[in-house]
Amino acid sequence: MDYNLPAQPLADALTGVGSRAGVNIVFAPESVANRKSAVLRGRFTVAEALDRLLGGTGLTYSRTPGGSYIVRAAAEPRAKPAPPSALPRLPLDPPRRLQDVPVVVVRGYRQGLIEALKQKRQFNGLMDSIVAKDVSKLPDNNLAEALQRVAGVAVARDQGEGRSITVRGLGPDFTRVTINGMEAQAVTEGIGTGANKSRGSDLNVFPSELFSRIDIRKTSSADQPEGSLGATVDLVTPRPFDRKGPVHAFAVQGSYNDLSHRSGQRATGLISNTFDGDRLGLLVSVTYAETPLELQGVHSGGWNQGTANGGFCKPTAGTGGLCDVPAADLASSVAAYDRLNRAATYHPQFYRYTNSIGTVERIGLTGSLQWQPSPRTLLTADLLLARHKTQRTDYYLEAIGFSRGAAQGGKPEIVPRRIELDADQAVIYGVFDNVDVRSEVTIDDFQTDFSQTSLRLRHQLSSRLGLDIAVGASRSKLDNFKELTVQIDRFNVDGYSFDIRDSGQTRPVIDYGFDVTDPSNWYFGPLVTQAGGTGAAGPEIRLRPNYVRNDHDIAKIIATYDPGGLWRLETGLELKRYAYRSMGSRYVAGEANFPAPANGLTGLTTLFCGMGTIDPPGGTPRCWQVPDIDAFVKAYDLLSNSGRTALSTTPPSARGLNQSVIENDAALYARLHFRTAWHGVPLRGDLGVRQIRTHQASRFYSNVPAETDPSRFVLTRVERVYNDFLPSFNLTAELRPDTLLRFSAAKIMTRPPLSTIAAATTVSVNGGRRQVTTGNPLIEPIRATSLDLAWEWYPSRDTAASVSLFYKDISTYIQTLTYVAPYRVTGLPEELLQYSGVSPDDDFHIISVVNTPGGPLQGAEINYQTRFTALPGLLSGLGMKLSYTYVISRINYDLSPVSDVRLRTDLINISRNAYNGTVYYAKGPVQLRLSASYRDRFLINVPGSWNTDASGTEPATYWDASASYRLRPGLTLSVEGLNLTHEGVETWDRTSAHLLSGTNFSGRQFFIGLRYRN
Repeated sequence: MDYNLPAQPLADALTGVGSRAGVNIVFAPESVANRKSAVLRGRFTVAEALDRLLGGTGLTYSRTPGGSYIVRAAAEPRAKPAPPSALPRLPLDPPRRLQDVPVVVVRGYRQGLIEALKQKRQFNGLMDSIVAKDVSKLPDNNLAEALQRVAGVAVARDQGEGRSITVRGLGPDFTRVTINGMEAQAVTEGIGTGANKSRGSDLNVFPSELFSRIDIRKTSSADQPEGSLGATVDLVTPRPFDRKGPVHAFAVQGSYNDLSHRSGQRATGLISNTFDGDRLGLLVSVTYAETPLELQGVHSGGWNQGTANGGFCKPTAGTGGLCDVPAADLASSVAAYDRLNRAATYHPQFYRYTNSIGTVERIGLTGSLQWQPSPRTLLTADLLLARHKTQRTDYYLEAIGFSRGAAQGGKPEIVPRRIELDADQAVIYGVFDNVDVRSEVTIDDFQTDFSQTSLRLRHQLSSRLGLDIAVGASRSKLDNFKELTVQIDRFNVDGYSFDIRDSGQTRPVIDYGFDVTDPSNWYFGPLVTQAGGTGAAGPEIRLRPNYVRNDHDIAKIIATYDPGGLWRLETGLELKRYAYRSMGSRYVAGEANFPAPANGLTGLTTLFCGMGTIDPPGGTPRCWQVPDIDAFVKAYDLLSNSGRTALSTTPPSARGLNQSVIENDAALYARLHFRTAWHGVPLRGDLGVRQIRTHQASRFYSNVPAETDPSRFVLTRVERVYNDFLPSFNLTAELRPDTLLRFSAAKIMTRPPLSTIAAATTVSVNGGRRQVTTGNPLIEPIRATSLDLAWEWYPSRDTAASVSLFYKDISTYIQTLTYVAPYRVTGLPEELLQYSGVSPDDDFHIISVVNTPGGPLQGAEINYQTRFTALPGLLSGLGMKLSYTYVISRINYDLSPVSDVRLRTDLINISRNAYNGTVYYAKGPVQLRLSASYRDRFLINVPGSWNTDASGTEPATYWDASASYRLRPGLTLSVEGLNLTHEGVETWDRTSAHLLSGTNFSGRQFFIGLRYRN
């Protein structure tokens, strides 16, 4: 191999040789610190190049069976190098190399960045990495938040913290997650989107401290699991051979949230050692965190048309009817009605302030056993356990009547008295009579238990032939038995008003028209029809247990043939069984019509006061009577699962929740690694194909006529098989020793969302939210062609710059089609509305899924990081890391199944602009960091709710900081802060007006702690 390296720091010269030759050269940073290399010009083997660079330095090297080179002090015995050849052997990829000596020891934030650059540079495709303490020392609540500083990665938030990620604008369904190379999925629940019943992973399940490295692979290769149109995220847990000998690391922290004014704590520990001459290693790490949770916010319940749900009641005078107003006010009231009761006018379904209080607990454990009986054989067993538990209580006070139809005595009984509209025809001020008001409390107590075990054997059969056998199993179990809601109501209140004219949508002034703190003003009991009213209404008790289980069972065998020259062939067979099951129950006798308590609400309610941080405007109550959940549980025996509170999976409202999908996948692939030169430019890369066969079996309840089955429903099973042929190509051109040009191309297939192919028809009535959802077990997967082009520059080990262009042609897309219509138009049996309190003529969201042509997605990433070594003295410890991503995708969305109306707009979850940056200082015992992550607005639903064209999320910027001081070798004091600017999450409906759907604030978090590592 030809080299032309100037005299430079030895670390940079070693990195240059490794990059040029395509081999791993590993060393401890302290061993080469302050050493310079001689000029290296000419044609040398790797061994000859190392001999020249290390001559006179007191350092030597050894070569592993996998082709890596280890630089160490000459005082240690030197292994005899393998006989040199005209061309260096192509090494096995880093995830598959045999480890017979320690890898680079990463200490400190700067060293983490350097090692991440090394991983990125050596990879054939496009990849970004977070390495070792770069993960554990960031001020993050969980793994999702740790990833938000990677170029192209944006975080979706729930319950005040990161939950899942999008990569280059593509949501979690397009991102595959592997743990130590084995595909896995963890799912949980939240306050925003509920239980995860799709293919994406909820990364908030995992504490970030569990992992030693995270690789985000943005291009495809034949060995990677299919489905990663966005990226494949590979999580690597620590192993004992990462650093041989005894290793001990511990950390403790205390936390404080300035919104809840409560404290939490977290701790982590790692113990590792090697035995039997470093041939046997054992590692165990444990982490625990308890974080206070509080959310305060404002929600509108969505914006609906004035004429929806039967429209409002037209004011009358002197008739004795429900809609009478004083004669003197008739003209003004009729004028308000005329402005409001139009299809072009939008009003909030129930403006309300919300307060959620709880605790999030995370527990994680990793274990690893490694045994290397000979230099040719390595056996690794890995274990990962994680538990994510949330206990949360939600407090709501709302005017529920605006969201209900005539059958529930709702909107058709409400009389508009005063109305003001803005330029978008949205109501900004209103006074109303006959408004039903509700106080409710929801308890959510859910837990995810995740486990993964894997066993991997790597054996070098000969100098040319290697074998890699791996088996693994992962289990994700979401258990939410205690999702319990209790409500109390006040009917037909006069003088209810809301006003956002001066305070804006996020701080409405709300007057409920009565004293909400007086228990005697509230009602609990059976449904009631008001005198002259249109239908019966009343409070409900909802116990809605739900469970989600996701299993992966994987076995794979990989054979590698390496003749030691310009190419290496890798072939593999992977068998996977993926199982998804969702279960849900409802009260058999329905959720309404509980008997009234014998002594009224005495002892069944309590006074709640909250919202101290968001500070509603004067006149809006901050205290109100709420149901006492524990008292209701005792009085009505709500958790007994017997008598009036018996639960079942077969009531009409529960059938659609019980579904399963089992996929048996077989993949066969071949990948050719190559190295050559073209007009003097060294080239390396891989060319591969992956053939996949998917056998899918969906089980769900179907509605059938009574003559088919007296119960009117049957358990249905639908099966199908489909095949995909996925070629991939990755090429890296080394234009100069410090400059790379990369190109990648691949065909990609992403399987449909799970709830889509489960195909159950679900009828759901949840307060003002009424919807019918139907899946399709035969929906086609999403298929696309992906192209990437990147330029990368590595002038030194601290500095790198890159520009990446990407293009994805999505040929087949899956759209959720939503429209609003009376339940009757679905043709479904009215029996499915049993106990719901609604009628077939009430408006529902009718939701189905369809394949659409999709469209192109394209964008660019720009990255730059450096350390300002040219600055004098202490300032030389300054550095920065910056990235910017631009994405655009315009596709056609169908807005109605009965018309050709379409909307051309962005793909959901795409933020056109996103950037993150970190400024750091690392010098001596001091380390400082300040980080910012910005995500532009993005769409979450097209069409949106209640005949709006779309729903979305507003832009947000999150600032975090950390500081640490090394008290003595191995012991460090740290102070950290999250969300320093008290940023919230705000969602909206309707692209032309951005009408508030909801906003939540979770407060700032501060941490102080100690870390120790030997």
